[in-house]
Amino acid sequence: MIEEQSIIIIAEDGYELSAILRVPTRDRKGIVQIHSGTGIPQQLYANFASYLTEKGYATLTFDYRGIAESAPASLKGFKATIRDWGMLDMTAVFNWVLTHFPEDKKIIVAHSMGGQMIGLMKNCDQIDQLVLIASSTGYWKDMDSPYKWLPAFFWYIMIPVHTKIFGYVNARKVKQGENLPRGVALEWRKWCTNPTYFEDDFRDTNQSLFFDKIKIPLLSIQVADDPLANQTTATKLLKYYKNAQIQIQRIIPAEMGVQKIGHTGYFSRKFKDNLWKKLVTEL
Repeated sequence: MIEEQSIIIIAEDGYELSAILRVPTRDRKGIVQIHSGTGIPQQLYANFASYLTEKGYATLTFDYRGIAESAPASLKGFKATIRDWGMLDMTAVFNWVLTHFPEDKKIIVAHSMGGQMIGLMKNCDQIDQLVLIASSTGYWKDMDSPYKWLPAFFWYIMIPVHTKIFGYVNARKVKQGENLPRGVALEWRKWCTNPTYFEDDFRDTNQSLFFDKIKIPLLSIQVADDPLANQTTATKLLKYYKNAQIQIQRIIPAEMGVQKIGHTGYFSRKFKDNLWKKLVTEL
């Protein structure tokens, strides 16, 4: 049995974040904080989170500021960056976990961009285990062809045009996830058009990074047909976690009995009896 409740978590600067807590009614094995990808609502991970809770883990999903249930009535003029998601949102959510589940094993499962900003969490040294799923850097030329030309359209055409016309990126209009705050979109664009991704930007802005504090087991789950988080980009992200105990798990769609999984397919409920079940054994 699962007890589920919608809660509000206050970010480091006072912003209200929408979150959903799921707790098993039987003995707990730990708590899993789930980080979304860019422009992906927490709802995408609902079945996955429920499955983990059925297996004995409390789970906490949340929407970053400006996304889905944590978005204001209008994104026009709303100020938010991806850095804010790491420094202010992820950090605060994990502080909430530390306060409410002090004795539990604390695990973060991060999808896509959700695995990039963990190095901005000043409390990341208190994570017990880290799982990155389809998580990588995002320089567009490192992505697989021909898919990389679609992101190129975002960086060089859609984002500049939308931020000028609407004041934000109207991603829903083209069925590309949640609408993005202007600052998020422009920072994302800046990184994804730079061969070093965020590295130069963080150095130039003297951004404090805490990747070196992460010395825990880290499982990087990489999907063979993922054109974004491919072996090149996933490996580039892992170099920042240089003190972690890294294990790489490569998923081949054909071995799962499917033709494709892609960037978000891991969270499809059809994988509960293989991919999800295997993950539980590794937590």
